[in-house]
Amino acid sequence: MKNNDNYHLPSFFVNSVPKSGTHLLKNLLQGMPNISHKSQNEFYEGHVYQLKDHFYQLGQIKSNEFGIGHIYYSSEWSYMLKRLNMKNIFISRDLRDVVVSYVYFILEKYPRHPLYNYLNNEATNQKERYLAFINGVQTDEVKHPSISELFNLYQGWLEDPSTLSITFEDLIGSERSRLLTLAKIVNYLWDGIILPAPVNEIISSMEEKMDGKYSLTFRSGKIGGWEEEFDDEVKDAFKKVAGDLLIKLKYEENYEW
Repeated sequence: MKNNDNYHLPSFFVNSVPKSGTHLLKNLLQGMPNISHKSQNEFYEGHVYQLKDHFYQLGQIKSNEFGIGHIYYSSEWSYMLKRLNMKNIFISRDLRDVVVSYVYFILEKYPRHPLYNYLNNEATNQKERYLAFINGVQTDEVKHPSISELFNLYQGWLEDPSTLSITFEDLIGSERSRLLTLAKIVNYLWDGIILPAPVNEIISSMEEKMDGKYSLTFRSGKIGGWEEEFDDEVKDAFKKVAGDLLIKLKYEENYEW
């Protein structure tokens, strides 16, 4: 497929709960003709005091480029995207796998994370680290939300009518689910705009970016890795803290897992 510089896609935004497949999605999107992401177009949190700077920064993103972030839901942030006519893709993941991926990421690649010292020094084994991340940590030195409190900061994007919500599992669960999800992304972003190539060619180009070597934070990237990591105590803690979220997000039908 040849790139065609005459085709322009308006700038858009990609948002996620951390460790939910952000980098995988970024790579896939850069498989579309002429589409790219620049490192300066990254956003975090979205607190009230950041809104003015974020609005300006979003406005600097050019056509055929997209921004990426871990932005908490707020009506203000949603409104900024609408004012700038920027479409928004939100990717989420089974929160049990988020816990596993996030803990490994902090230990191996994120020494500046607020939980790094706690997970290395106060928690004596991996089980205690998972429990700390699930339950949250509140000490004089460290304050970090539980996994449900963390997700609740982002949950509003799932109900935002202008946002396309997908899951990590959609992208790697099966070839069929991946193809359908990539087609959904292409149709959402290019709605009302002439495509630079047939949809199947764009999807094939996107799939070429699936290799994990493209991502600096890609670890194992599999579904259900938590099953190999959680014992019964960790499972029970998760059910108590966020079992309802798993049911709401349709990862489980009940608490019997």
